[in-house]
Amino acid sequence: MTNSSNDCKVTNKSGAEVVVMVPTTSDPNSTSSNTAVYNQNLEILATKEGGNIIRDGASGTITLNQTYPDPKTGKQEQSLLYDLLISTTSWYYPVANLSVMQDFFDTPPSYPDQTATAANQKSLSDAASFLQTTAAYPTSQLTKNYQAALSGAQTTAQSQANGGSGSANSVANSVTDSVNAFFKSTDSYQDVTLAAVVAVQSYYEKFPFVWGQYKTSAVTYYIYGNDGSTTTFQGSLVLTPPSTLDLTKVNGGYTIKFNPAKNPSDTTTVDVDISQAVDITYTNGLFVTDPDKDISQIAVKGNFMLKRNFTQVQTDTQILPVITGSVYGLTALGYDSPQKSNDKSSDFWDTLFHPKTSAQVFQSIMEIGGAIMMLHFFATSLWGIFKWVKGKISGSKNTEASVTEDDFKSQLEDIKTELSNKIDEAVKNITNDKESAPDNPEDAVDQITEETGNITDNMNAAQVQDGLEAQANTAETLEQYASEMTSEQLENLESIATDIKTANSNLQDAIDSQENLSDVVDTAQTSMNDIGTQNTDLSSDLGDKISAEEKESIEVNEAATTEASETVDNMKEAAKEDAENASPEAGDEIEPVE
Repeated sequence: MTNSSNDCKVTNKSGAEVVVMVPTTSDPNSTSSNTAVYNQNLEILATKEGGNIIRDGASGTITLNQTYPDPKTGKQEQSLLYDLLISTTSWYYPVANLSVMQDFFDTPPSYPDQTATAANQKSLSDAASFLQTTAAYPTSQLTKNYQAALSGAQTTAQSQANGGSGSANSVANSVTDSVNAFFKSTDSYQDVTLAAVVAVQSYYEKFPFVWGQYKTSAVTYYIYGNDGSTTTFQGSLVLTPPSTLDLTKVNGGYTIKFNPAKNPSDTTTVDVDISQAVDITYTNGLFVTDPDKDISQIAVKGNFMLKRNFTQVQTDTQILPVITGSVYGLTALGYDSPQKSNDKSSDFWDTLFHPKTSAQVFQSIMEIGGAIMMLHFFATSLWGIFKWVKGKISGSKNTEASVTEDDFKSQLEDIKTELSNKIDEAVKNITNDKESAPDNPEDAVDQITEETGNITDNMNAAQVQDGLEAQANTAETLEQYASEMTSEQLENLESIATDIKTANSNLQDAIDSQENLSDVVDTAQTSMNDIGTQNTDLSSDLGDKISAEEKESIEVNEAATTEASETVDNMKEAAKEDAENASPEAGDEIEPVE
């Protein structure tokens, strides 16, 4: 008689053709008909009905027969607990993360039937939206509430680890219930679960597809470097998809190349030397040249950010894929559109090329990327606790299995140590060994808040400096008419010049030191507006003495100052709104194209 105790029937009602993937402990050299995923500790399970695809509305039977070494005896034991990652056949995008454990009280033991539903699919889709939105709005109340929910879930779970009968199950339930309750309390993510978030995080970390923007054509990111003072064009990162994805190959079959710039110092062009192209591997969420080394010559990662962070246009709330990290020792920043230093109309000119503030903006964006990795790590560590206690139940074949507080603390520390080391290595890699990951989620949120504020302050400082420069141009124009001015008018002009010099000097000192920059920007903005009023009044007093051409130039300068001041006001308002927003919305999320 056929032994069916390892069989699990999976019914697909997700709305798409799917395969079933599981984290694997199997021998990669096994002759199993399952498909091993390249270097990703996953495998695609074959169905007993043939092949590995389960069509929408159909069912397939998979065999769950992995083994693991018992940490106490060292013997190979049958795995009884699995995460079934139900994923589309198009982008291998997760549509369900189903935890299944063998019912060992059945005779014979069996795995309960599983169904991937449209509700599961929506949960995963909303989880992706949640991750992209919280990354784009990292200072929002939504992100802070999420961090608080994760920390609270750990505390609640630990309180359930009292060594009593059934305490293992209570710990597992408290982990998921606490985090899922947070999602239920939100306006837009009520269908999201911890399982869904972890599945999408893992998907982003394992495969480069989201950074290829799910396009069937190549996507190019233009990578700029900054040495602390000067921006250079480093080259292009090009992600070229295969005709058919192949998870048995590196990068899922994508060809990923870094093409170095022909002349890095010439930022008026994005010409590259494809003859010197370097192969890139996507591993653990990083694009690297040397996957086997701790520090790679090129180590960059993708992040989701709001476009307005760089354009300073308040209504630019589209999600922007941004590349940040280290390229040949320089802090790197990349966009999927070319930017040129001789074109001040470029969307991201101030971010990349402003001579006074760009270096700090580069640095802050990179540090935000590292801190967000810590938040992702904490969610994964909680999921690890959930799987650990479920494993205790399955290992003992006792639904009333217990777990003590000491057991809990020890296991949590092991999980955190493993994942923290992984995150710390990644952060050191993308910062060229200059930075470490935050110690905990609270520190990560604090760092994100600080560095996001630094970006806003530096971008605002650049605006005010530009406005002061415009007023200096007006003052120079008016100075040509000094011989025709009254003593009072000459004194006003002298006062204007002194005020411009003082405001600019104070602002530059604050930019250089990065101390009290927000307050200095406020003071300089007020001075800039006052100077603009004085210049306007003086030019009005001079009347027809000023040529029509120079009047037009003064009007242009005044408009530039007004625009700079309004931009600063808008960005301050946006920053305040973001910090208070428990339900932020961003546009143009990066989603799979079927």
